[in-house]
Amino acid sequence: MKTTTNTKPSTQNDLIAKFTLLAAIILLPLFMSAQNLVTNSSFSNSSTGWTSSCSVEVNPESVYGGSSTTNNVTEIDMERCLDQNVCIVPGATYVLSFRASRRIDASTPSNPGIAIKVKGVNSNTTYVNQTKSYSNTSWSWSSQTYTFTAGSSDKSVNIHIQDNNSHSTYGVIVDDIELHPQSDMAISGNTTAVVNTTNAYSVSNSPASGITYNWSFGASSTPATSTAATPSTKWTTEGSKSVSVAISNASCLVTTLSATVIVSGSLPLNFTSFTGINKDNKAALSWSTANEVNNNFFIVERSLNGRNFDSVGRVQAGANTSNTYSFNENNTNATSYYRVKQVDVNGAYTYSTVITLKNTGSNKDVTVYPTQATSTINYVLSSEAPATVTVQVYNITGQPVISQQATLMQGLNVRAVNVSTLAKGSYVLRMQIPAAGVTLVKQFSKL
Repeated sequence: MKTTTNTKPSTQNDLIAKFTLLAAIILLPLFMSAQNLVTNSSFSNSSTGWTSSCSVEVNPESVYGGSSTTNNVTEIDMERCLDQNVCIVPGATYVLSFRASRRIDASTPSNPGIAIKVKGVNSNTTYVNQTKSYSNTSWSWSSQTYTFTAGSSDKSVNIHIQDNNSHSTYGVIVDDIELHPQSDMAISGNTTAVVNTTNAYSVSNSPASGITYNWSFGASSTPATSTAATPSTKWTTEGSKSVSVAISNASCLVTTLSATVIVSGSLPLNFTSFTGINKDNKAALSWSTANEVNNNFFIVERSLNGRNFDSVGRVQAGANTSNTYSFNENNTNATSYYRVKQVDVNGAYTYSTVITLKNTGSNKDVTVYPTQATSTINYVLSSEAPATVTVQVYNITGQPVISQQATLMQGLNVRAVNVSTLAKGSYVLRMQIPAAGVTLVKQFSKL
């Protein structure tokens, strides 16, 4: 038996309805994020965070027939349920997920079930109302996901999971209950900086309205705090700095994001761009510089987790004040993080921004930036031979609003599309290379 607490979650639709049709037409991919908003979703802290309206029972999974003696789980039966209110961003799309298994015991009904409900706390709108039965006779986790879009008035959703049909004290074992945005919010801005230079920060995938920001930039920063959506700051000392932002709606704290910025002493060199792509298990990097004075060489560094970096190559500095460099290496990792360390002749150094490369395993991939544009979007595309690419931009109704062609050289190409005349909204960039039989699609927003 167990003692429970519960809150209420919210669910959201897979995508905006109109975009669903457009995505099907031009193969727009969907991505799921993992910025969990549920408190104590894995029951590592017993029943903390789950409301007392339910009796919550927490035990190691081995109590119910599982193999682990250290992984805490909860049981849903005629006496036990889960309930929790989760603070959200109004109008955003969310994914509710969990894993469950029938309790392996002679007294457990053959087909115990649970009912999963997500309702808006403010609107009382039901976003998820599903049931699920489990009939496995040996221990086996089964994962469930539900996607929904919260209404504009809901600042919290209620997640409630209870017994559906077993009417027994032996039921369904549940774990890892998560609610996360379909598109993660994240701090966007420089991860490396120079002393006494201004750096701008923002939150990617955040709504245009309905939330507030409380930024903190730590010691030796000016300003040290801000409530702006897109603040700027500078640091007066070198070292590792912490940037954080608390995101709230009008009634509760949704989440707190953080990032680390490495501040170095002033150097004459400027990185004007740093891009890359990983295709056919080969990473191709390209970066450009300006104001090169006393520059000695570059060290290319790679990381698998975005924190611990190892040197993978060295590139000698060019003879001019402005140069473009490239670096290639074999890379079979699914996701890699790269940065470039510039070393001066006197040993001083600074870092580029960190870029993330995903190995899709396909022959072609494309990087589009920024994903929230005001006047221009850029696409980075690798070509095995000179070719012509046809570029089209579609609006939310699936109508082409921009059509143009560009010439690709062999290797890494960076091209731009002028979107300044487009109305604000969501668009899809579609690229076709007929000679290679390749079609690539990316989504972006016009601000």
